[in-house]
Amino acid sequence: MSESNSDRSAEEKFVAIINVAMARAIQDDADPDVMARVCLNTARELYEHYGAGKDHSSYLTFVTDAQFEQAEIEALLDRVEGGE
Repeated sequence: MSESNSDRSAEEKFVAIINVAMARAIQDDADPDVMARVCLNTARELYEHYGAGKDHSSYLTFVTDAQFEQAEIEALLDRVEGGE
């Protein structure tokens, strides 16, 4: 049974929206480098103004940390993609 959008957490809704937008952009021949830069700029905005990555000493260490919660992110993606 698939999970309805209203049953998803805010993070899961965000992941679904971003994944759909990126897939559509790639289908429309968007430049993946530009898309990645946009994501990094968004991460910087979240870091500087909204407290993301507060356990890191700088934005650069936040986005380059080898333990950038990769397993957690992959599990979230799997949950969202499996529920669609």
